[in-house]
Amino acid sequence: MSEFAPMDILGKKFTKKLHGYAGLEVHEYLTELARVMEGLLRERGELRQRVHHMEQELSAFRERESALKEALVAAQRSAETTIEVARAEGQRIVGEGHALAERLVEEANQRALNIESLISDLRNRRREVRSELNRMVELLEGLIRDDQRRERDEPSTPQLATFLRPAAEKTENGG
Repeated sequence: MSEFAPMDILGKKFTKKLHGYAGLEVHEYLTELARVMEGLLRERGELRQRVHHMEQELSAFRERESALKEALVAAQRSAETTIEVARAEGQRIVGEGHALAERLVEEANQRALNIESLISDLRNRRREVRSELNRMVELLEGLIRDDQRRERDEPSTPQLATFLRPAAEKTENGG
């Protein structure tokens, strides 16, 4: 299909015949047709720009999706390593990891509302991270309970002081 520019339509000349069309009507019709054609060409150009912009956004969303997946994997590895280090350090990392995961999920939801597959992937990943965090919390709660039990079972300090006092009195009395 060849493309018509509005000026091509307006500039078209027809040969005149004895009982041909009325020249003014043909000119008016061609003028209207040129105006409509110009609007359609402008709209097509705008649509092409929108498609190009949306393709760029889609590409950016895909890059963000990849970065989010990498960040979530890194957060999971970091959390697993931290648990082995210490209970207190583990609690801090769990808090930071949870905040990071929530922030990343929120950002992804805001930027990728029209990309259903990305949203689904992020929701699945969030459930995995939440499950891992729950396991970490259960482990830390168990460690706290064990520490509290050990603390209750330890002898109190005043008994130790009573035991040591007679020896100190003998030393003071010369003895």
